[in-house]
Amino acid sequence: MGADDLRPQVMGVMIAFWVLTWVIVGLRVYVRAVMIKSFGRDDVAMIVALLLFTGYLSCQAAAVTHGIGRHRKDIPHEDLHIGFAAWMFAEVFYTASASILKVAVGLFLERITQNKMHILIIRIMMAATMLIGTIYLLVALFQCTPISFYWDFSENAKGHCISPMVLVVISYIASVLNGAADFFFGILPIFIVKDLNMRRNTKIVVAAILGFAAIGSLSTLVRLPYVKQLGTYKGGKNKHLTCTKRERSYSQN
Repeated sequence: MGADDLRPQVMGVMIAFWVLTWVIVGLRVYVRAVMIKSFGRDDVAMIVALLLFTGYLSCQAAAVTHGIGRHRKDIPHEDLHIGFAAWMFAEVFYTASASILKVAVGLFLERITQNKMHILIIRIMMAATMLIGTIYLLVALFQCTPISFYWDFSENAKGHCISPMVLVVISYIASVLNGAADFFFGILPIFIVKDLNMRRNTKIVVAAILGFAAIGSLSTLVRLPYVKQLGTYKGGKNKHLTCTKRERSYSQN
C-alpha cells in the first residue's frame, strides 16, 4: 500500500462507527423496551436509521474494496463498475439514514415537551429535513440516465449525467439545513428542562445529555469546505474520490 492509499483509514473509521452505533442503539432499545417499557415511534425511527446507516457502511466498504480511497492509476479496470455502483448507493443510504435520524431525534424531543411552540418548530424541522433529504436522494439516485450509466465504463455505454454541480448546490443547502436542525435539537433541551422540578445540577446534566445532538452541527461545518469536491469526482481532479479518467458527458440542469 502506497502513501496515497487511504483504504486503511476509511475502513478503520467505518468499523469503529459500525460497532459504536450498534452498541449504543442496542442499549437504547434494551432500556426503552425492556427496562422502562416505553418503546415509542422515536425508537422505531432510530432502528430504521441504524439499518440504513449499516447499508451505507456496507456500500462504502464495497466501494473501498473496489477502488474508492486509492489513487486512480492504481485501480484495476474491472473494479470500476462495482466501486462506482457501491459509491452511488452509499450516497442514497447515507442521505436516507441522516434524514431518518433527524426525525428520530425530533420525535424523541416531541415526547418530552409540552410546549406547543416547541412542538410546532420540531415538526417544521422534521418536515424540512425530510423534504430536502428526499430531493437529494432522488437527485443522487437518478443523476445519470440510465441509472447504470453511473457505473458502466464499457466503451459502448450510452447515457448522460446531470452536472455534478447540481449535487454540490443541493449538498450545501442540505448541510446548512442539517446543521441548523442539529443546533436547534441541541439547544431545545435547555428550554425543555429549565422549568422541570429538579435540582439545578441535575437540569444541567440532563440538558447536556439531551443536547448532545448539537455536536452534529459542528461536523456539518467541518465538512462544508469539502462539499465542492463533489463537482470534480467524475472525470475530475480529486485523485482519491474518482475511479477513472474517462470523460463523462453532462447535461447542464
